[in-house]
Amino acid sequence: MRWVTLISLIVLIVPGGCAGATRPEPRTAESIVREQEAPLKLVEAATGNEITIEGLLSQVRNKRVVYVGERHDRPGDHAVQYSLLRRLHAEDSSLAIGMEMFQVPFQEPLDRWSAGEIDETVLRRETEYDQRWGFDFSMYRPMLEYARSRGLEVVALNAPQEVAFAVAKDGVAALPEDIAATLPEIDLEDPAHRALFDAEFDASEHDVGEGIDRYYEAQVVWDETMGERVADTLRRAHGPTRMIVFAGRVHVKRGLGIPERGARRGASPYVVVMPVTEKELKAELKLAPAERSADFLWAVRE
Repeated sequence: MRWVTLISLIVLIVPGGCAGATRPEPRTAESIVREQEAPLKLVEAATGNEITIEGLLSQVRNKRVVYVGERHDRPGDHAVQYSLLRRLHAEDSSLAIGMEMFQVPFQEPLDRWSAGEIDETVLRRETEYDQRWGFDFSMYRPMLEYARSRGLEVVALNAPQEVAFAVAKDGVAALPEDIAATLPEIDLEDPAHRALFDAEFDASEHDVGEGIDRYYEAQVVWDETMGERVADTLRRAHGPTRMIVFAGRVHVKRGLGIPERGARRGASPYVVVMPVTEKELKAELKLAPAERSADFLWAVRE
């Protein structure tokens, strides 16, 4: 009986009955971002050839803006952003970060964050992050902490949600004059961009009815606002010479959203990097080069 009791105690004290055994820490969304796994594959879209990260960096050194798309809830996509941020900043200390996740009226707390004057709790409260964006903050924390520890400028890119929602409801033409006056120049006549929107827009997620044109106007308000913010940042006296921009996939896909609208205002040359799954990469490589979603396709784990 004593031996049975002793053995039982050992099993209870040492998980698995093996002295010294430790369980690995569970992976979190944030830890995946921080690990910055090497790409499963990295492909240059124009040629379809696989390249190294060093090869990618050599081709983006002359670009003023590097756009990195994302699925907002995928830590692997944010790991690509974090990896490129660190690598680009190592080559250019004046680099700034543009983020769709923050809206233009909340630039001041971002400036205070980069200056080390406020902590994360205050940043989230004063930018109304959880109400206006709401995706898991931990996936953006590594990039934001990197910026804060090195004094990098973080630029709020997005239009105020009140404006975008009003446009989606009633259209640009129905905006009050004082609000309409705050908008950048809006180009609704780009057929390639409209075709992309129509292909990507999921009407089942919205009460669209006959109002799909108004939803397109809201998309353009987002893209024009963010493009203008990128261009304004780069042409500012004593401002950064380069930017890395984090935004949703459709905002940067094939350069038709933010990149081209920013370029029209002087934010060029640019390049688009898109995190994709291996399945998506295979599908991309079946397309003609001009139809691929980005200049570089970075395969990540699902």
